Amino acid sequence: MAASPLDFSIVLPAYNEAPNVAPMLAALHEVLVPLGCFEILYIDDGSNDGTLDALRHAAAADPTVRYVSFTRNFGHEAALRAGLRHAHGHAIIVIDADLEQPPGLIPDLVKQWRAGFKIVTGQRVGYESTVPWFKRVTSRLYSRFLDTLGDVHIDPGSANYMLLDRVVVDAVNRIEDQDLVLRGVVRWLGYPVGSVPFRQSLRQRGGTRYSLRRVIELAVTGIATHSVRPLRFAIWLALAVAAVGAGLVVYSIVSFFFVQRTVAGWTSIMAAIAILGAAQLLVLGIVGEYVGRILRETCKRPSYVVSETEADRRGEGVERIVRPAE
Repeated sequence: MAASPLDFSIVLPAYNEAPNVAPMLAALHEVLVPLGCFEILYIDDGSNDGTLDALRHAAAADPTVRYVSFTRNFGHEAALRAGLRHAHGHAIIVIDADLEQPPGLIPDLVKQWRAGFKIVTGQRVGYESTVPWFKRVTSRLYSRFLDTLGDVHIDPGSANYMLLDRVVVDAVNRIEDQDLVLRGVVRWLGYPVGSVPFRQSLRQRGGTRYSLRRVIELAVTGIATHSVRPLRFAIWLALAVAAVGAGLVVYSIVSFFFVQRTVAGWTSIMAAIAILGAAQLLVLGIVGEYVGRILRETCKRPSYVVSETEADRRGEGVERIVRPAE
């Protein structure tokens, strides 16, 4: 990457966050102006509530504001990947666009970065009283599952609110995996990690975008991307079922010779069918999840498709398209 005069890039994935664009920009400017040169990069993840129009007006009025708009909703992690690829700063700060993560924490993240940490994460504390119980429980379960089954350790309360040094961002951008969970992969890289505690604020406008289905999908992606332990679990499960089956064989033999008035074989057969059927379906489900991800990787489809950026609105994007045809 060519040398950039920008000190910081603020990356904000946004999906249906039109009411929060102006308040977030005002809060970010108040915090960033004393820190150095910066850019604010929004990733519009296929919003349908006027978020793109709000970003167009903001970029036209403020040269520090940039945006990348997707053709449709590709998901939060795809938006994060796009933000890292389009950011130009020496340090990239990822923050949600809904004002639940306080922009006032940015100077503390920068302080840790200047102290030598390549990765500085925001650590939520005391969020039991401010975060809805569903989001709180699913977040804890996700962190525990990924910590238990994955190859990286993620502390409970960790969020995608983080500062990444340019060397970390370049390393992430070189990873070509179709599915990528940012909070896991940055720890997998092995760079020094610092953390800054913060209290999460309540959402003032709009509602949460994470349904139960999306939470489960994120958890499965994080586990399947960072670990093969579920496959090993399938092997141990098969061995355990085989041991239970052997026990049922012994039980059937003993019942046949020593227990009177026993309906020969019915109980053991039904138990064996139920146990083996459940185990086989579980193992097939685990293997199928990995096979499906292998298929996605071999297809080499892009993680997202860009429909528009602020450069296109200024005419620069048209110039890039027209020039090769001349």
